Amino acid sequence: MPLPRFLKLDPADRAPILDAATREFAEHGFEGASQNRIIEASGISKGAMYYYFADKADLYGTVVDRAVAQMLEAIGPLDPFDDAPSFWAACEAYVERATMVAFGMPELARLAKHVYRNEAGVLDALAARAAAYVEQVLARGQRVGAVRTDVPLPLLTQASMGLLMALDRWFADNLSTTPPDELAALGPKSIELCRDLLSPKPRPNPKQKGKES
Repeated sequence: MPLPRFLKLDPADRAPILDAATREFAEHGFEGASQNRIIEASGISKGAMYYYFADKADLYGTVVDRAVAQMLEAIGPLDPFDDAPSFWAACEAYVERATMVAFGMPELARLAKHVYRNEAGVLDALAARAAAYVEQVLARGQRVGAVRTDVPLPLLTQASMGLLMALDRWFADNLSTTPPDELAALGPKSIELCRDLLSPKPRPNPKQKGKES
């Protein structure tokens, strides 16, 4: 978190600092980023930078939090659903919007590549927040019959997070080198992977199994 005095700044005064820092971190990552370059690009003094942020890690965390907030606002909430088909339709629409947002915010997508290196521990904090949201969505999906209930919800959440983070990391790594139409086509396939993991599974009939043997 930034120091309280930074939050007291007018948003118009905060923006140039965070914009310059976002460009620097997206280009060089946390370790390679230069606070001096950020200071020069933002037009503030070195003293002012340390007046607003305790250190580079503090600034980095603030930049990542803002980037996530910007992307989530652009994507929007999960569409309403009241049964299993509409639940999965809502998930697919969410992935489609997320893909389009990534195309429209390439700088933030480049930043995501560095976030997955967990420099300054930012990925741990983001993953914890994401897991809490995913667990809520899965619980809602269970209530409409879209998500299996034969596995404890916390375990299902962890398994889902493993898959979702692998997918997200792949997209972040390949966004700039894969044609947009190919990436767009992978969205529905990503949902298929999630459905394979999360959808209720038919239970074998012991009597039928005995007949087959």
